[in-house]
Amino acid sequence: MSLEQLSSFLKQLDFNAIAGLGTCLFTGYLAFFAWFQIKEQRSQHKQKATIELLISNSNNAYYQKRRKTYMKMRDSGINFTTLACALTESNPNTEQQKQNFIVLDVLNSIEFICVGIKENLFDEAVYKRMSGSSVVKDWNTLKPYVMELRRINNNNNKLFCEFEWLATKWIDENKNS
Repeated sequence: MSLEQLSSFLKQLDFNAIAGLGTCLFTGYLAFFAWFQIKEQRSQHKQKATIELLISNSNNAYYQKRRKTYMKMRDSGINFTTLACALTESNPNTEQQKQNFIVLDVLNSIEFICVGIKENLFDEAVYKRMSGSSVVKDWNTLKPYVMELRRINNNNNKLFCEFEWLATKWIDENKNS
């Protein structure tokens, strides 16, 4: 298209057509800008929610006590598969019951966060930076427990599946990096 043709085309347009076209373009720009702002706000909200949850967990005396007890169990070399098997016993000893409740509390807490990440409610990158190595270590420690728990519950693969998903994802990412 030559300059003369363009000039001729623009002379044929009246002011209302140009104003209408300008309004459409500006409205499109504003819609894109609003979408971008909402997307950024959502991202910041997810990051804030993740950090607040982790702070809440670290300030929660009950959870911290359970977590410390679990870590002592882990570090002492307890057999978590045997512990899970005790759940099927008709008369498990009191210590095994107590230990199972502790492990299940820890698993449920981790699973809650993993579900939030999978449902896009919490920020995975923030959680990984703050707790990534703990999640992987906990999965490696508790995988036999979870597998036994699934087995004794009619091979229910949905038990702690979000924890497994996130931990194995991060393990695979660490292998590839």
